[in-house]
Amino acid sequence: MDFAEQFRHGMRTILTLTVFAILLAILGYLIVPRVPRVDSQSAAAAPAWNPNAVRSTLTGVQIREIDSNHASIVFSYDLDNETGADYQLAKGPSTVIMTRLKADGALVSNDAIQLDNSVFIPAHNRTRISFQVARPFHWPTELVPGRIGPITQEKYRGLVAEEVGNASGIVLFDQNAHYQIELPGSWQDLQTAKPGSAAATNAAAEN
Repeated sequence: MDFAEQFRHGMRTILTLTVFAILLAILGYLIVPRVPRVDSQSAAAAPAWNPNAVRSTLTGVQIREIDSNHASIVFSYDLDNETGADYQLAKGPSTVIMTRLKADGALVSNDAIQLDNSVFIPAHNRTRISFQVARPFHWPTELVPGRIGPITQEKYRGLVAEEVGNASGIVLFDQNAHYQIELPGSWQDLQTAKPGSAAATNAAAEN
């Protein structure tokens, strides 16, 4: 085979391989599933949390006796529905309760605090809610209503401070409505009041 024949044979081989490669590329384009490219501008953004729909005011903290060695700390707040629609805050997994740390404002989970009940707040109206936290507490013996000494007062204050001393507030996240409800922690403004019955001992007067 002379040089010219070898050259023509080589060119035919190259052409054949090129055509074969093009056909493979076309088949791969048609057969292999195409992955859609996500356009960051067109992608649906997650809805933002609404911190202004519901406002809150701390109304008081109470200590209630469970038994001689346990107490329940009850936090009470007034919630104001600032929207024009009725609002239902459900007790359950859709409502996440977190504590906002005083040091840096970070949020931490707080599974110990639970809503007493689901809450209904009509449009432009106010509803009171409460949380309860059970804690070990050795109750003073022979409490006389109306006569609380400084030692007893300090025990009540210490119990509340132990629970919320590092917190600046509590935050509710309603995952259904996407509402963020800030519950301020005006703990330093609370004043210890006289205890009532064993079932409901007041540890802080209303603001």
